[in-house]
Amino acid sequence: MRKIHVITQKELVDSEMIRNCTAVVIDVLLATSTITYLLEKGYEPVYAVKDALLALDIVKKQNSPYLLMGEWQGESIENFNYPDPMLIETTKIKQPAIICSTNGTIAIEKAKQAKALYASSLINGHTVAEHIRQQDDGSSIVLICSGNAGRFSMEDFIGAGQIIDHLTRNNVFELSDAARLARDSFVDAKLKQFVNLLESETAGLLRRTGYERCTQWVIDHVEKVEVVPVYRYGKLYTSQIGRERSECWLHTNKKDLFTC
Repeated sequence: MRKIHVITQKELVDSEMIRNCTAVVIDVLLATSTITYLLEKGYEPVYAVKDALLALDIVKKQNSPYLLMGEWQGESIENFNYPDPMLIETTKIKQPAIICSTNGTIAIEKAKQAKALYASSLINGHTVAEHIRQQDDGSSIVLICSGNAGRFSMEDFIGAGQIIDHLTRNNVFELSDAARLARDSFVDAKLKQFVNLLESETAGLLRRTGYERCTQWVIDHVEKVEVVPVYRYGKLYTSQIGRERSECWLHTNKKDLFTC
């Protein structure tokens, strides 16, 4: 029976412990919502990096149009677009996006050694759950809440619960205590139409920095985006199951890090 664990903040991630696991990084406000919507709007791949300096290093290597987004502790970064999903327009030509953030992109960096790694938010968690269910390889599932600069984030915990709720509707999993509580939190938030997100600590930060509309945007788009962002070799792509399995086989045979 597959197990589901929830890690409540990125600082608690042990990269070696998740090496043979399927991992999902969740940063509802805003990084994984923005990454998902970038892919939805045609930006691919998405480079998710831990800070502005690394983002600018990637910029130097670009020979074609790109989109640069980022924030630090909720504040804008000079010459970066703020990672507000409402600022993302559909691109007419496929181009890369580069994003850095205080929490979500750092969480992705910490989880990159996982057997398989996805990004999820309330806008696409239902699709991520279905994808994981179809990719049943027996591995434990670790849901990583990015948190807020070392603190617990209610919205990420609810986002983890969303995935658990969908996974457990038609299948049996062994749930950790945190996983059970996360599922209950999601069910409760859903009954309240997610209005409790408006009172979260992160929503308060977004209000103070002038981006309070982002929280309502996420609430309005709950389970409306059918995109599964998958991490491969430093970049996030829209998942293609056949390609994923091919990459998995190649990774196993070349580096012998895990069994797919």
